[in-house]
Amino acid sequence: MRVMITVFPARAHFLPLVPYAWALQSAGHEVCVVAPPGYPTGVADPDFHEAVTAAGLKSVTCGQPQPLAVHDRDDPGYAAMLPTAAESESFVRALGISDEERPTWDVFYHFTLLAIRDYHPPRPRQDVDQVIEFARVWQPDLVLWDAWFPSGAVAARVTGAAHARVLVAPDYTGWVTERFAAAGPAAGVANPLAETMRPLAERYGVEVDDDLLLGQWTVNPFPAPMNPPTRLTNVPVRYVPYTGASVMPTWLYARPSRPRVALSLGVSARAFLKGDWGRTAKLLEAVAELDIEVIATLNDNQLAESGPLPDNVHTLDYVPLDQLLPTCSAVIHHGSTGTFAAASAAGLPQVVCDTDEPLLLFGEDTPGGIAWDFTCQKQLTATLTSRVVTDYGAGVRIDHQKQSAGQIREALRRVLTEPSFREGAQRIREDRNSAPSPVELVPLLVELTKRHRHDEEATR
Repeated sequence: MRVMITVFPARAHFLPLVPYAWALQSAGHEVCVVAPPGYPTGVADPDFHEAVTAAGLKSVTCGQPQPLAVHDRDDPGYAAMLPTAAESESFVRALGISDEERPTWDVFYHFTLLAIRDYHPPRPRQDVDQVIEFARVWQPDLVLWDAWFPSGAVAARVTGAAHARVLVAPDYTGWVTERFAAAGPAAGVANPLAETMRPLAERYGVEVDDDLLLGQWTVNPFPAPMNPPTRLTNVPVRYVPYTGASVMPTWLYARPSRPRVALSLGVSARAFLKGDWGRTAKLLEAVAELDIEVIATLNDNQLAESGPLPDNVHTLDYVPLDQLLPTCSAVIHHGSTGTFAAASAAGLPQVVCDTDEPLLLFGEDTPGGIAWDFTCQKQLTATLTSRVVTDYGAGVRIDHQKQSAGQIREALRRVLTEPSFREGAQRIREDRNSAPSPVELVPLLVELTKRHRHDEEATR
């Protein structure tokens, strides 16, 4: 069968999907990765398609480079796409969202929805039109679409293909959509995700319903504790780490003379933030007095507020986690789901950086462009990730805002010396390995495609 994979054009969204594409391609199916060309503002990668071809996959670039809608002042809906405190609070009250549920809502409204609007503004974009036009010409049997890029569902509807969401983060959109379905009508509020997708759907004459917003099924690589509760049809799959093609450094496979600890604080935030809120400096101070070797993937932005490096710390801009982590005894990280998954695959105890503050992002239209109000000093999924890690007994949560370097040092010492943390890490690994591999997933995808494909309903 023909499988079209559509993604938000960012490496962080594409790389987790590569093992699925390889599995399908190796089973004899025709696979192509289809996306806009990206742009050098926001979180889209302007050279995104180089990552696709480097993975040995067919890449289709659709349309011309265009600013992301939330950053494009020429877009007629520019100001309306910006998140506001008033709108967020009105939804929270209308839906009866509890304090415990608030972090899930905040990630959806302030970040996920904003990113979806980048390619789904009130006036449909030429690059997204070209994604759908390619689908019309190529006629896929199955469309696998990134949850940040639901235009893939529109392309599937237009061609009659079966289609499924593929999660690269916990299912915030699924949880919110079910919440609006249950409480929205009585409260008189509409799902903003549905309203975001409506202009594109109406352009192509397709209905905005749950299948369009959530897929006919969802490919979900996350263990149950990582997912907000939903009643959706989830197809579990094992997360297989892939972080790009590269040559393994010779020093990396040599056995270290003392415990090796990875320090990874992500590659997305460092493109926009300088100094890392002082977190990096405190972490480096914490590890300085331990008899360990620290491999820190840090760039100049993250090191801007740090002094001289401790003797036991070696920094480099980047090394693939699937190469580094198997050589380590533990990992300190920023709480992203990708780093959590890579550490879980390696069976490593984890030290997760988190804070107690809410995740809020607001934008105000000013003569000089968007004035962003973002003061939160943590990764979007850090609170969720740290909770899962500690619930498994696989590591500890640290807070650079409230803990001293000495307290962080003691937390890391415990993780390295107490056997219970490695036992907890093995429990996460075993749960991960109990899910089908991408290769084992392929026959089910074929069966679901046969069940859901509707040639007679295609509007070609």
